[in-house]
Amino acid sequence: MIKKLILIRHGKAEPIGPGQSDFDRGLTGPGRAALSSVDGFMRSFYLLDAHSSSHATLWSSPAVRAMQTAEEVDRALGGWLTTVPVDSLWEQDEAAFADQLAQTDADCLIAVGHIPFMERMVERLTGVKLALKPGGMATVGLDADGRSGTLEWFVQGPEVED
Repeated sequence: MIKKLILIRHGKAEPIGPGQSDFDRGLTGPGRAALSSVDGFMRSFYLLDAHSSSHATLWSSPAVRAMQTAEEVDRALGGWLTTVPVDSLWEQDEAAFADQLAQTDADCLIAVGHIPFMERMVERLTGVKLALKPGGMATVGLDADGRSGTLEWFVQGPEVED
C-alpha cells in the first residue's frame, strides 16, 4: 500500500499548433529547462526522504507533455525509474485513479498529470485547496485506507523564462 503520494502538474506546455491535438503538445524548451534546473525538480525532490526516493514508482498521463515531465522527474531522482502511462491521469478520472491508488503496493508513488485534476486530487485526499503552477508538486502522506491523507509539503513549480 502506498504511504506517500506525490502529485505533479506537468511543466509549461507549448500552445496547440495547427492540426495538433492537445494530447500531442510537448513542453516548451524553457519549460523543460526550468524543470531540470537547480531550482526545478532537484530542489523539490531534495525534500523527499531517502527511502521514498529509492522506492518510488512513477506514473504519468500518457500525454506528451506529461511524459516529458516524467522524464525530468526520473533524471532528478537518478535515472532509474520506469514511467508507467496511466490513462486515468489523462482522462482526469478521479474515481478510477483513487481505485488504482488503493490497489498499488508502491511505497512512494509519483504521479504526473494535468490541472484541474491534480488540484482536485490534493483537495479530495487532504481537504487542502492548492493552485499548482506548471511543475508544481504536492506530497500527501496517505492514511491506511489509501483514500485520504495529510499534505506533507508543497512546492510551486519553477519560474519559466519565455
